Amino acid sequence: MTLSIWNELIGADIRFIKGEKYTSRIAEAGQEHRETLIMTHGGGGHLETFARNIIPLAKDLHTIGLEILWHGLSDAPEISDNPQAQVADQIIDLMDAMNIDKAWVHGEAYSGSAVSWLARTQPERLKGVIFESGIGMDFKEGSVNPPLPPVGGIPMPQRTLELLKDPTWEGVKARLLMVMHRDHPEQVSDELVDTRLLHYKRPFTNDAQTRFYQALIDGVGKNYYASEEEMGQLNLPTLVVWCDGSGGFGLDAGERLANIIPNATFRALPQTGFWAHWENPDVFNQAVAEFILANS
Repeated sequence: MTLSIWNELIGADIRFIKGEKYTSRIAEAGQEHRETLIMTHGGGGHLETFARNIIPLAKDLHTIGLEILWHGLSDAPEISDNPQAQVADQIIDLMDAMNIDKAWVHGEAYSGSAVSWLARTQPERLKGVIFESGIGMDFKEGSVNPPLPPVGGIPMPQRTLELLKDPTWEGVKARLLMVMHRDHPEQVSDELVDTRLLHYKRPFTNDAQTRFYQALIDGVGKNYYASEEEMGQLNLPTLVVWCDGSGGFGLDAGERLANIIPNATFRALPQTGFWAHWENPDVFNQAVAEFILANS
């Protein structure tokens, strides 16, 4: 039986954390454990995307799902020329407010670029990193296969901007299908569509998402993407979890990333899109927990 989002989150503490710079919405569980994992979602997402991960991972880890800037109910400041650095700063702001000295940090899709920036600029605050189908890195030309075309044929930022002008249930469902494996539309539940539609209809979030996606279309932040040489200098335990069926780089890109980062571990999750943590939570949660516990 598939549980509802909020039944999945029973036992988690859903609240706002006010740091020195930002107010962030989080879901937290497993506070009794020594190892802390902070999870960050991709562009267009929200805290509820981690409904299938917080409680299962909290069996072994102090687990925090973080709603990133310009998304959901978290703060939405002006966007700088390096928005991924702002999200990285939000992670540190949250850690400071919660008295967390060092943590494992996960970045899915867009947030992989924030975690990459954080790992390169403040590695002393990290125990290790987990990249889920996203990195914010410039692969060398010809080193990986071109990205798959987006589901539905329209690039995700463009589709999202159009949707934000007139959020509809059908439009939100079409947008969510873009992050799932193209052969598994059943992963987009009616409740998930309802939840995202509520977020997109909130004037505050709608404005923030509009600014965020316009910045993506304008290429804001791309000048700060990591090079392969920079990623090759990371000295942190790294798990690369990668999908094979969405409108982005395929498994070969995940394998290359894991080969570039010294001693990184690669885990393919076939039959998943950008949201492996939602589409195959049992395998994803086990892979993440085992990796962290083995490297702690």
